[in-house]
Amino acid sequence: MSAAAESESEPNAAYGSAAAPRPQKASANYPMAISQPEQKLFEAALDAMLIADNEGYYVAANPAACELLELPRQAIVGRRLADFLPPEIDFATLWREFLVAGQERGEQQIRLDSGRVKRVEFSATAHVYPNYHLSIWRDITARQQAEAERDALSRQLEQWVISSAEKLELTESELRSQQQRTDSILNSLECVVWSVNPETLETIYVNATAEKLYGYSPEAFLASADLWFRSVYPDDLPLLMADVSALPTIGKTDREFRVIRADGEIRWVRGQARLVRNEAGQPIRIDGTTVDISDRKRTELVLKNHQATQQAILTAIPDLLMRVNRDGQILDLISGGEITLYGPIEPHKRQSIYQNFPKDLADQRMHYMQLALKTGSCQYYEHTIELNGKLCYEESRVVPLNDTEVLIIVRDITERKQAEATQTELNHKLQIVNAELNRLATVDGLTQIANRRSFDQALDLEWQRARRQQKLLALILCDIDYFKPYNDNYGHLAGDDCLRQVAQVLGMAMRRSGDLAARYGGEEFVLLLPDTDLDGALQVVESIQTTLAERRLPHAYSEIGPVLTLSFGLVCHRPAVKEHSPRELVHRADLALYEAKAQGRNRYVVSAANDASATPPRRPKRS
Repeated sequence: MSAAAESESEPNAAYGSAAAPRPQKASANYPMAISQPEQKLFEAALDAMLIADNEGYYVAANPAACELLELPRQAIVGRRLADFLPPEIDFATLWREFLVAGQERGEQQIRLDSGRVKRVEFSATAHVYPNYHLSIWRDITARQQAEAERDALSRQLEQWVISSAEKLELTESELRSQQQRTDSILNSLECVVWSVNPETLETIYVNATAEKLYGYSPEAFLASADLWFRSVYPDDLPLLMADVSALPTIGKTDREFRVIRADGEIRWVRGQARLVRNEAGQPIRIDGTTVDISDRKRTELVLKNHQATQQAILTAIPDLLMRVNRDGQILDLISGGEITLYGPIEPHKRQSIYQNFPKDLADQRMHYMQLALKTGSCQYYEHTIELNGKLCYEESRVVPLNDTEVLIIVRDITERKQAEATQTELNHKLQIVNAELNRLATVDGLTQIANRRSFDQALDLEWQRARRQQKLLALILCDIDYFKPYNDNYGHLAGDDCLRQVAQVLGMAMRRSGDLAARYGGEEFVLLLPDTDLDGALQVVESIQTTLAERRLPHAYSEIGPVLTLSFGLVCHRPAVKEHSPRELVHRADLALYEAKAQGRNRYVVSAANDASATPPRRPKRS
């Protein structure tokens, strides 16, 4: 720690090692010699503090003790610890052993007068004043419950996550296998499934059906970004380009157009496209399908250009056509699956649409018939119906012929619905695969915190934001002290567990949504704190030191002490408008970390080149 940092921290006692107060003349409020500053410290302490005489009777209790025991001060003074312990504990023996030992630490269950049970962490020191003994209690009931829940969750996660390289290799193998299965499914579809880059329009993926429709192999589309548009019929290209330009606004398109195959044949297709965005709202892909509709288009052209052969064509198509009057009487019935329900219609013997047809569907058909006659416009709707024991999807068009009659065209769209359902399922699976790949690419496999790649991306983003908004950006590099001896003596499995525990402590210190803890490499970690001044960064470091000290992770091979420690290098900087790279920020933090190690480790050093504006006159709390 730098001399300046050590001077700043002198008014506050070092973590967990405050010296015992020297007895002075007794205060009016306490039966022992205690100074006025010590009284204020005793009363203001956040932890419960109690003072007992040689017989174990309490003579003083601070407000935190009253809150913990849920008793007023006068109800505590004069009582002993035995009054709050489970009845099976031998208090007399316990008290004698404490007076001999002079110091006790540990955890204990206490019982309140209300019958409630609490779990406390205690530290007791004998003879802090002549014939008087101090005990400090901290309620850890909620913490232990949280730890139990965390441990249970950790065990569940450990059953799912394999934190070694073998897990990553297995996952990648499974993803490749799943990708192969997905490709097999997509290649079996009759439609072309494709995905392109939204900016360059380069092909990301295209299934094998592309060669059947366009005459070009999937590899040809992957190699040439403009092959899609070179294949579009020239007259239709402007409309298609307008659709692409409008995608960022409308999100999806659906258009019928012509394409020219590699052999020169012209085909009609229906192209549907959707713009895919990431969580930040940025476009990442354009996904779509292209279906050959040449047969349907040829039929439509024949119907339009050859009225003389219209009836023959209508008979040949699979759609059901019926002419119905406003009363629901079928006048003509041609082809289609539903004809099995109605049977042949004789001119002199009309049949109602309700005959042999489900009432709810007949009501629906009657509704759209009346609506078409009322508005004079074509009506569309879809429904399901059971035909020959099979559930079918149908699309109905109701076209008004005159004031009293309509033409109803019923098309079986079961295959299309099934294809849409299959495509939806495939899209969902692709989203799951992409999310897992993104997680594996940004999370360190061992520690389960952000990896170096994720940190580099976050640093570039936060540096640009800080430079644009002229805000402070704090960076902390930290390193496990004497980790090589730890790894060499305890073994690599213990070393891996050590890295995981340190990563967990660092992650707990990240309180704000923009804060990031990442593994920088080996036993080195990095903390990125946007919009944080130097004092805020120091609070984070001290919080980490406190949490790590409380855990007391053993390190018998450290040259500092018996427990695991960290060294820190800090830098806080407000980027100038002309500063375009954060490399110097990382370099300064690395130099400060090197200096912390040179000074003896288990400390932090603030970069000497820190911004003067990074430290405010007062030290506010980070929110």
